[in-house]
This record gives sequence, C-alpha cells and structure tokens, in this order.
Amino acid sequence: MRYFTSNNDDTSSNYSVITVEDKYLNKIEEKIILHTNITSDTDESKCNVSNAEKETQDKSTEDTGTWIGDVSTMKNSPYPDVRAVVPVGDDPTIKLNHWRTWFLTTIFVVLFAGVNQFFSLRYPSLTINFLVAQVICFPVGKLFALLPDWKCTRCPFFDLNPGPFTKKEHAVVTIAAALTSSTAYAMYIINAQTSFYKMDVNAGYQLLLVWTSQILGYGAAGLTRRWTVYPASCIWPQTLISVSLFDSLHQRKEIRSVVNGWSISRYRFFLYVLIGSFVWYWVPGFLFQGLSYFNVVLWGSKTRNNFVVNTLFGAESGLGILPITFDYTQISQAMSGSVFATPFFVSANTYASVLIFFVIVLPCLYFTNTWYAKFMPVISGSTYDNTQGKYNVTKILNPDFSINMEKYKSYSPVYIPFSYLLSYALNFAAVTAVFIHCGVYHGKDIYLKLRDKHFGGSDIHMRTYLQNYKDCPDWWYGLLQVITIALGFVTVCAFSTHFPAWAYVIALIVAFVNIVPQGILEAMTNQHVGLNIITELICGYMLPLRPMANLLFKLYGFIVMRQGLNLSRDLKLAVYMKVPPHGFCTTDQKDGFTCSNGRTVFNASIIWSMPKFLFSPGRIYNPLLWFFLIGVVVTLLVYVIQRKYPKNEFLKHIHTPIFFTGPGGIPPSTPYNYSLFFAMSFILFTIKRYWPSWFSRYNFVMGAGVEAGVAISVVVIFLCVQYP
Repeated sequence: MRYFTSNNDDTSSNYSVITVEDKYLNKIEEKIILHTNITSDTDESKCNVSNAEKETQDKSTEDTGTWIGDVSTMKNSPYPDVRAVVPVGDDPTIKLNHWRTWFLTTIFVVLFAGVNQFFSLRYPSLTINFLVAQVICFPVGKLFALLPDWKCTRCPFFDLNPGPFTKKEHAVVTIAAALTSSTAYAMYIINAQTSFYKMDVNAGYQLLLVWTSQILGYGAAGLTRRWTVYPASCIWPQTLISVSLFDSLHQRKEIRSVVNGWSISRYRFFLYVLIGSFVWYWVPGFLFQGLSYFNVVLWGSKTRNNFVVNTLFGAESGLGILPITFDYTQISQAMSGSVFATPFFVSANTYASVLIFFVIVLPCLYFTNTWYAKFMPVISGSTYDNTQGKYNVTKILNPDFSINMEKYKSYSPVYIPFSYLLSYALNFAAVTAVFIHCGVYHGKDIYLKLRDKHFGGSDIHMRTYLQNYKDCPDWWYGLLQVITIALGFVTVCAFSTHFPAWAYVIALIVAFVNIVPQGILEAMTNQHVGLNIITELICGYMLPLRPMANLLFKLYGFIVMRQGLNLSRDLKLAVYMKVPPHGFCTTDQKDGFTCSNGRTVFNASIIWSMPKFLFSPGRIYNPLLWFFLIGVVVTLLVYVIQRKYPKNEFLKHIHTPIFFTGPGGIPPSTPYNYSLFFAMSFILFTIKRYWPSWFSRYNFVMGAGVEAGVAISVVVIFLCVQYP
C-alpha cells in the first residue's frame, strides 16, 4: 500500500521523500487508527471519510522507497504523521463569529501576553506555553456552553449560548493565544533604552515600535503562503501536537481497537500523561533539583575539583558528556521545536554537528588556548575583558550612546568564549546554506508557484479548506504590509532613534527575502536559522559604533521575519482545523526583576556595533567569516553527491541548513541538552519504526500531555511557592 507526494526534488527532507522507516507503516497501515474512525461529540464527524473510502485511492508502486503520483487526487494526506492526527472531514456550518469566541479570545490573549511580558523582566523568567492556554480553554469553553439559551429581544442576533463549544472555536482561541502570548522583542529594546541607556522614550514611540515589529511580518506571511502554507509538504510539525490535543479533548468516543496491546482512548491517555507530568515535575523542579543535572561523574571529590573533568563532564557550563536527567525541561531546552514533533533526521543532523564542533573541535581548541580560550569558560554566553572579568560596556560609551574608541582602547578588547564563536561561525554557514539549499532543491517549485499559486496541486486538507471557505485575497495582506511599513517609517524618523530610514529599508529587505526559504525549512524540519547574529553583523559594518541603530536593525531584520513565520505556522494550523480565514532593571532588585533580557540586548548592541574590530582582516576572529563560503560549498557538494547516489538512505538524510543551524542554542544550552534531546528522539524513532500503529495513535497526544503538564507545573510552582 502506498501514498505519494507531489513532485518535489528535495531528497534531503524526511517529509519530501519517504524513507525506509515509512515502509513499516505501509505494511500494517490497515491497523493504524486514523481520525476518520472516531466519532465526535459534535457535528464535525458527519463529514469524515471512512477508512474504506480512503483505501480506494491507494496506489501500489514498486518497493523502492520513492513515492510518485499527484497529491491533488488523494483522499488523505501523503504523510503518515499528518494522516495519523488530522481529520479529513469538515463541517462548514459551525459558526464561529459570535460573542463567546471573541470574549474568550480577548481574555486569553490579554492574560497570557500580559503575564509573559511581565515576568520576562524577571530572572529566571517565566514563560507560559500556549499549550497551557489550549488546555485551560477547554473546561472554560465547556462551562460557557452550559449557559441558558437566552436571546435578547432588542438584539435578535445575540444568543447567550451559541451552542456547543467546538474544536473550531477552541482552535480560534488557541491560535490567537499562540500568536500573541510570546514576549514582544521590542519591549526588550525599550527596556534597554530606559534602564541601561537611561533614555526618556515617548509613549507613542513605544506603541509604534511594538506594533510595527509585531505586525510587519504578518503581511509578508500572507503574501508568501502559496510557498509556506499551501503545499502538502509544508507540514509544520509543531502544529500536529496541537491538532492531536484538540482531538483528544473533544472526541471522547473512539472505536476501541487494540494497537500493539494498547486499547486506552487517547483522551484518557492524555489525562494520565498530563497528571503524571504535572506531579513528577515537582520533584526535579522544586523538591530535589539535583535530579535535573544528574551528573554521576562529578559526585566524587577528586573529580569534582578536577578542571579537565569538569570541563568535559560538567552539565551547566561544561560539555556535558554522559548526560543523565530526570527533568524534561533539560531535553526541551536544546531545540526550538518539541522532541515529539521533530523528525529524527533533524535530530540526527543536529547531533552530528554538536559532536563534531562542540565535543571534538571545541575541546581541542580550548585546551590549546586558541584565541585565549582557556581564560574563559568553555560554555558561556558572556563576553570578557583582559582581566577575565565580564566586559563592562558602559566604560566605552559617549553621552550620545555611541562608542568612544579612546575609551575602548584604554579599557580592553572584547574576548569571546569559543562556544560562542563556534555558534557564530555555524550561523554564518547556515545563513548561506539555507538560500543555496532552497534554490537547488525548491527553486523550480518556487518559480512555478509564483506564476500559479496552486501549481502542484493541493492535498485533501487544503482542497477542503478552499472549497468550503473563501480565502483572504492577497490585497488584504498587501494593504496591511503597506500600512505597517509606513508606520515603521514614522517610528524611525519621527523620534530620536539614531536609525536612518535607508537602514530601515535594508532591514526589511533582509527579513522579507528570508521568509520564504526559512518558512520552507521550518515547515519541513521544525527548525529555522536565526538571523539575530547576521543582522547585528550587517548593521555593525553599515553603521559602525552606533549601538542604538544596531538594536533597531536587528528588530526589523530578524523579529519581523520570526513573526511572519509564526503566522505561517498558525495559518497551517487553521487549515488542519478547518477554521475559516475570514472568521477572525537592577541586579539586586527585589523578587528577581533584573531586566535580564533587556540587559542582554543592551550588551549585544554594544558588542555588535563594532564588528570591524573583531572580524575584519587582521583581527583575531576574522577566520570565522570563511564559514559564509563553507555554507555554500558544503551545501552544493551534498547536493551533487545526493544526485549521484539517489538511493543511498544515509546520504538522502543529510540536511546542511539543519547541520549548521541545529546547535544554534549553544550557549545558553550545552551539549548536555542536545545529547538528551537526541537520545529521546532516537527512542521515539525506534517506536515509530517497530510499533508504527502505537506511534500514530499516541505519540503526539503524549507530547501534548508531557509539555502541558510541565508547563502548568512550572506556573504553579512559580506563582504558589517561589514567587510569594
């Protein structure tokens, strides 16, 4: 039995070409319990397609591991993970535009955005994951559905109880919370300006800076959705956890069948995992925090006081070899996406890079004291002066917040730990690799979709979505783009920002040029290449010794793209859920409100406003710039080799952008975290390979339960035990 994808030349993507692990899925596909077998407690199930109907469109091919055919003729997704969790059917009669949806959306957006922004000033900061909003919203919505069915005679369109609380309504609230609950990076800049630069910033400037930086990417996301949302290959794996959680909460009644000896419903399984995760996190998170870094090697007094052993096996600021933990947050800290949604080939590419650069290369360079590395910690996110102290950037500032070179020369050069330097180098390579990769693997499709946004056909979910609902026209997004760009000009020109308008234009070009290749990368791999370093480097050369300009260039060059990708992700979630597109400080401060993020932004703005003293020819860190060329050469070399040996299973999973950008979390993460992430990913890969039916039914539900349980536990511990 076979499913097949649209014509796609990317043989390095686990989702574009079906690999040997998916052959096991095909052999026992009849046993996989899809959502089409589930009876919903709402009317949404009446349009679902049965397994028998689904199997009529299956096509047999030779067992070569390659999938062929036209995705637009299929009655289900060509991708096993999507088939396992995303329902095929839809009920377009469900109403969403009523007072309850708007009320819940407003409450959850204001609550979660406000709490996350407030506690971002604290160290350690508290971030409430949107999965918490998704879980809490369910009982709240069900309570609202118990209200009496009263109508207002003076307002016939108002109904106190619009009906059952449906998955779609739940999805609308969750999407809004997910898109807005993350902290606004612009607030870190305002924090740096007021708390560290001691500037008196206008309230209008603050509002415009936040609005423009948060919304500028939305127009670009809408205009590029033909490349990042419409294709079936753009899965956006992180959304599958949310989809699985929606179904687990709303679809209580399932056809009970035994899957690898398990017959428990997904709803009950989710509750057990959620409760277990919540209760267990109290142990490593509060009661016995030693379980978080369970470092047996350093228990002895001799090893604990040995510099080399601490460097190699230390978990917090060492390389973390032989990692053991009982704390899920140590696993999730490694990469931006959930381990339950991250394809194994992504974890493998990332860990290969960590082993090569941070476990082999880094110790060799560190212990030979290359670039004075031994005078600094092996893993550190700080910069240092020539006395081994933290670099005090205030010593080199003029009153107008520019850098005084005489003060810089009399104080100290900047010294950067080798872990930070390797992170910079890999980011340089990743920035060029993602463009070359996108061009050679997806260039033809990008060009053809530019001429026809429906080129290549649509899968069943996109077809159903476009058949049942009218899509938003491109001019809506274009108008939003024009308005926000204009407001951005007002922000940088009407206030004393030290940021010229031409630099603002270049920053937007950087963001908009990156959104398509970065969107394709994240949609397939659950990872993206951060532009924070490259934007700081570009501005440092364009506007040297002007840290204020560096702050804003990074904001409009990187955060705008990041916000656009967030909207692209949520647009895909809306497609899966069939939601209509028209429907909608000081360090001794009490309680730890030290403005740590603002302090980091402040320090980075100073350091990266003078890159010519660090990376220019003749300077100490100039060799790192060769990684821009390395990213191009390695990507092209891998492409040529993959084309020469197209059936080699190992080669087809080499993904150079992921290889270079995967370890981007080091620092503050360490190889310890990445080793744990890879180990967990390997366990899940083994389950998927040998027990695919179990994996299809329970994996994403388990991920939702574990992450929601930990997130809720973190909030309860912080607010009820630690903060008071």
